[in-house]
Amino acid sequence: MVVMKPFQLVFELGSNISLRDSAIHLDGLLSNVCFRHTGCLEKALSMLDDLLLFDQEHGIYHASALAFGVSPEQSIVARSRHYVGAMRSGRELRDDLILPTQTTRAGKEQYRKITVAGGPEKLRLNKYQAYYSPYVVFHGVGDIARIDRLVQFHCCRIGVNANSGGGAINQMAIKEIQQDYSFIDVHGQVARNLPLSWLQANRSAMENDSLNSLPGEPLPVRAPYWYSHHRFSTTDAVAVEKIRRVVI
Repeated sequence: MVVMKPFQLVFELGSNISLRDSAIHLDGLLSNVCFRHTGCLEKALSMLDDLLLFDQEHGIYHASALAFGVSPEQSIVARSRHYVGAMRSGRELRDDLILPTQTTRAGKEQYRKITVAGGPEKLRLNKYQAYYSPYVVFHGVGDIARIDRLVQFHCCRIGVNANSGGGAINQMAIKEIQQDYSFIDVHGQVARNLPLSWLQANRSAMENDSLNSLPGEPLPVRAPYWYSHHRFSTTDAVAVEKIRRVVI
């Protein structure tokens, strides 16, 4: 039987990272890793139960949201990320489209003209709000050895538009720690979207009294976090801050 232990997962960033409106949660990240491993969305979600400890009573995994790892020497730098993209479709790569279309009288081959004023070949300047910090950090309780192997193999980028160079990961490290910081972090702040039912049940044990007065709203609290999935659901919960700092 696998023993689930508290851990800290740290990614060293090699480039700026862009985020969506809500924070990235570790169970969501690992569900993507599991999908890459299994090739099946349903198997990926089932696989999470073998990787992370699940709180059956409140319906959440022991998995924190992303936090930026900062130090006295280096904090978070906010910046805009730009890149130029040109939309292409696979149909445009057929031989009859990319081969020369005609030959001039001088014997030179000519290719078809590319229209960049509009359509799928129009050049687009994209702009995204991005952040840079030396590290991003997750906390959880789970099968450390197996998570280490899967993340090392399948996770090389993180965040929005990762396929265009954002959120590149130079290296990662995971280690066992003594305390579970997946719900409430080391600074006494909410570390993930937490159901109000969990906060109410643990009110007496929390050192930060201000957490008891936080407003709730309908939020997803477990993978899958994408709205189109048939297993997507929300519950009355307190939202974690999208830009959260943890001193490392």
